[in-house]
Amino acid sequence: MGIQIIWMLQEDRSFSPGDATTCRGIMDSRGATSGLCVGDGQTMGQTVPSMSTFNDSPFAIGRGYDMLISRSDMIIRDVSTHGTPAGNDNLTGPELVERLRMVIAGL
Repeated sequence: MGIQIIWMLQEDRSFSPGDATTCRGIMDSRGATSGLCVGDGQTMGQTVPSMSTFNDSPFAIGRGYDMLISRSDMIIRDVSTHGTPAGNDNLTGPELVERLRMVIAGL
């Protein structure tokens, strides 16, 4: 479908800032076979948002989230959240694929 998955790890299991290597290890342990890994601990700097910018955003609810962004204009087209707190979408894989199809159809 012409997509690229980017896994972003804010922090690891011991609450240390995530890095690309730790992210890859976690995704490998969960059976992920594709996608790029980035670590929020490697994005710190004067011109880059703080480590919790996305996690503190209204759509994250302090938990995991999926963002569908069009490459041509970098606009966030859809967001869904997952985790245990109330208010999360908790989409299944097939449901996320359906949302992706709807986004592509609307472009």
